[in-house]
Amino acid sequence: MAIINTLSKCLDSPYLFEDKEAPKRVGTLMATAADRLEAAANIHSSGQGDQADVSFLSYEAMFSCLRALVYTKGYREAGLRCLMLACESLYVRQGLLDVEFIHTFERSQGLKLKPDEALAGASRFVKRTIELLSAAQ
Repeated sequence: MAIINTLSKCLDSPYLFEDKEAPKRVGTLMATAADRLEAAANIHSSGQGDQADVSFLSYEAMFSCLRALVYTKGYREAGLRCLMLACESLYVRQGLLDVEFIHTFERSQGLKLKPDEALAGASRFVKRTIELLSAAQ
């Protein structure tokens, strides 16, 4: 299979597809994002527990936001790369989302952020996602 590096190639692949039901899942995804963000903040602020969990939960919050943004446009993913490309095409290139959100997500996925950086990035991502979803309604 060819290298998938554009939204149109993703849509021609099995990794991104239209789904009229996808927007109905956004509420659950945002609830998950809020839950993961709260758990990460609690671990971080209490100083108890494994700080690696702060990073992992922050990543999960950002992942849920990424999915929510793409799902609200009527798409579902079966591959992370296409999910990121869809978000970039639908939001970053449209001037709605700063590319730094995608970069923070990628760095978080690779565990290249300190726990406090991951938490701050997730907090900003959740906030911006809520703003975008609210504006779309």
